[in-house]
Amino acid sequence: MLFITNKYLKPGMILAKDIILYNSSNFNSLLLTKGQVLNNTFINKINYHGIEGAYIESEAFADIEVDSYINDVLKANTLKTVKDVYYELKMSSGKVHATAIKQLSGIVSSLITEIMYKDDLSYNIIDFKNYDNYTYQHCLNVATLSISTGISLGLSEGALHDLGMAGLLHDIGKMMIPLEILNKPGKLTEEEFDIIKEHPVNAVSLLKDLVPYSVLSAIQSHHEKLDGTGYPYGVSGSNIHFYGRVLAVCDVYDALTSDRSYRMTSFPSEVIEYIMGCADTHFDYEILKSFLKVIVAYPIGTFVRLSNKRIAVVVKNNSENIMRPVVRIINGDGTVGVDIDLLYDNNYMNTTITDMAYDYDNSGLEGALKSTYDMKLKL
Repeated sequence: MLFITNKYLKPGMILAKDIILYNSSNFNSLLLTKGQVLNNTFINKINYHGIEGAYIESEAFADIEVDSYINDVLKANTLKTVKDVYYELKMSSGKVHATAIKQLSGIVSSLITEIMYKDDLSYNIIDFKNYDNYTYQHCLNVATLSISTGISLGLSEGALHDLGMAGLLHDIGKMMIPLEILNKPGKLTEEEFDIIKEHPVNAVSLLKDLVPYSVLSAIQSHHEKLDGTGYPYGVSGSNIHFYGRVLAVCDVYDALTSDRSYRMTSFPSEVIEYIMGCADTHFDYEILKSFLKVIVAYPIGTFVRLSNKRIAVVVKNNSENIMRPVVRIINGDGTVGVDIDLLYDNNYMNTTITDMAYDYDNSGLEGALKSTYDMKLKL
């Protein structure tokens, strides 16, 4: 299968995976089914819901399989439970109930079980972007990334549970901030940003009698930075709670790879480079090393452009260096070439990935899809 962005989806292509939409009214809505032949109506539906693209069948890449990081039912249950907790808070004038926290605790235990027994901890960002409410999706993503990073760090199951709870609840304090500030498309004033910076403290106030101290400390410190330039208290180094340092990396990564009203999304590779550049100033380097083992810069099935001007498709990631995956070359005539391991193949030590590649008109990518594309047009 290949991942094709919505701009380049065409009638006659066939879906290689279900497209699930997690929206506010239906948390597990099957939008389109695996095996469905795309037409203009279906493509317009994908665009309407803001879905970035779809996995498409291709005979030349039939060996590529991309599994869901978390099963669809658990994902839907998590989103619904988070929404219920946040909604209840808004409707009850600032009170979180113990029963809601107990529900979240059970969800976190299920997430840990799901993630701990995965053969591959490579977090596929594409799998976590089909939802129309940023807040709830962001909470799920940060919890998932935090648990995965904790596993990579070798933390106990109890510690993983605290991280997962902190991830799901880290932004609950924003429910006390006016929407016109949270969703403001332009630059915040200094006064508005001061209000935003209160959300970790708001969260602690809401949750202080409901969750363990370690969870409160993680939430309170998830915007602190190692050099002391963070908020709300400007603490630095080891004075920042360890779980808060984990949350900080996961929170920034997911925020920067998501579309917001005031900022377009960035490619995972660009965000990774930014985060790596902030090691030991904003982020804990040891935590960052473990975090980089569970994410990928270039998701499997996506097109990339190499420094030697060749186009390729990512077929496998190397956890030892996520910036140098195994890629399959696409020849100039659209035929498929050999697989190259950018990390271990000595002949390609100086070859790097320079960009994500979606320029169909000049790349020969149509040829790579030709066998499937032509076959489906005949249906």
